Amino acid sequence: MKMSSNCYSCVMDRAKFECDMLFERDEEKLEVMEELVDFMAAHKGDVSSVVGTERENIMKRRSGNLDPYHDLKEESNRAARDLLPLAVEFYDKSGDGLEALIRIAAAANSMEYGVKGHDFDANTFHEVFQDTLEEKLGGDLEKARGYLDRFEKILYLTDNAGEIVFDLFVIEKLEEKGKKVVIAPKTEPILNDVTAEELRSMTDRPLEPSGPVVGLSLEDARPELLDLLWDEDWLVLAKGMGNFETITEFDDQLKGRLIYVMRAKCEPVARRAGVPQGSLVVIPV
Repeated sequence: MKMSSNCYSCVMDRAKFECDMLFERDEEKLEVMEELVDFMAAHKGDVSSVVGTERENIMKRRSGNLDPYHDLKEESNRAARDLLPLAVEFYDKSGDGLEALIRIAAAANSMEYGVKGHDFDANTFHEVFQDTLEEKLGGDLEKARGYLDRFEKILYLTDNAGEIVFDLFVIEKLEEKGKKVVIAPKTEPILNDVTAEELRSMTDRPLEPSGPVVGLSLEDARPELLDLLWDEDWLVLAKGMGNFETITEFDDQLKGRLIYVMRAKCEPVARRAGVPQGSLVVIPV
């Protein structure tokens, strides 16, 4: 999914959000923004997540902070742990366990900072979480259900911290249904995405890190991850907009065994997904 005109303001809004976290002097913030503008101008035809990755690299290099979202990630995890009993209750009371799991996974993708047009506050998320679970679900639930019924092996590409607490519950229930799940977190900090190191402190399930970038880059992924990605016995469940933005560049090669699950927080992603902006969505390919 290539950069659209909407992406420029969104990338810069997030850059300003991060600059305010990392720098005190306005001169430092200007230098960061100018470097990012230069990069965007030279990479007009790139996928938006490639630009997002470069933005994060600029932030880390100029600030010396290799994990700018560290505190926000811990805050999100605490909020998610407090809310997990609501998700468990929602699942237990559901007459359709598989739909409930997809809804939980999609609703959890709301836990995202710095996206233009999407407000998230870990301290107040509990006020809307129950309603979020019951929102209209866009996409094709029945087709996704067919994929999940058919495949016994699942490569689960994760997204944000906080969200991962709910993902682990979803994965636990999938395993109870006889599924083998390998989890693919990030190899190192990028945005507020969960990393392999962080996830190893939360679970002893098998992990295969996906790379150090926003979304999934075939050039940056480890061979072991690519072996699972291209294995036709594995269903790929991809969480979040970063994975959607990058995998849509090659998802014709994954037809019949790929499911996107996310909240379509930005207009270009929502348009590509064919849903209103802000929708919860499950898209089988």
